[in-house]
Amino acid sequence: MAAAGWLRRAAAAAAPRLPSGLPLLPPPPPAPLAEAQSLVVPGLGAALGPAMELMAVPKKKVSKYKKALRNGPKALKPVPVIVRCRCCGRVKLPHFYCCSGERGTPGESSS
Repeated sequence: MAAAGWLRRAAAAAAPRLPSGLPLLPPPPPAPLAEAQSLVVPGLGAALGPAMELMAVPKKKVSKYKKALRNGPKALKPVPVIVRCRCCGRVKLPHFYCCSGERGTPGESSS
């Protein structure tokens, strides 16, 4: 019986009542913010505007060593500027005509 009286007093203390004995209504929930107001960052104000989007930002600076390790395979490879002809062995530029596959010296006529 004593427990029931304690519970009744706790419930009465939790819900405030009007003088007429009716309980108070809870306050209405706050109105939802407009979309433009929800993107305003505190401290920056509305200077950035409503279309501000948050972007990914690195946590720490990447050292020159780590950057070079990552970008090393992307470097341009040296291209041979002068090559030898497979048929006659003369020095020529790549993708240039030399002797069209004839064996021997390119100036000779074989008849």
